[in-house]
Amino acid sequence: MIQFTLQVRVRQSEGALVRILGVTRRRRFDLLHLTVDTTEDGHFLDIQMTVQADRAENTLVRQIEKLEDVSQVEVVEPDDAASERRAARSSAR
Repeated sequence: MIQFTLQVRVRQSEGALVRILGVTRRRRFDLLHLTVDTTEDGHFLDIQMTVQADRAENTLVRQIEKLEDVSQVEVVEPDDAASERRAARSSAR
C-alpha cells in the first residue's frame, strides 16, 4: 500500500469538502487522517489529508484538480506533513 499526504486549497462553498471526500472514496483511496482549516479571509479551506491505496498518487491528484472549487492540490512530503500537523495542534491549544 502507498501512503501519502495531500494539501488541498478549495473555495469555501456548500458541498466542496463532500465532493473531495467522494472522489477520494470512489477512486478507492482510504482516508487515514483529515485536517481542515479556514484561511484568514474565510474564503478558502485548507485541507490536509493522508490517504493510502494500491494506486499511484497522481490518480487522485488529477481527479481532485478537476473539481470546480479546487484551486490547488499538492503532495506533501512525509516530514513536512508531520511538522504541519504538530504546528496545527500546538496553535489550536
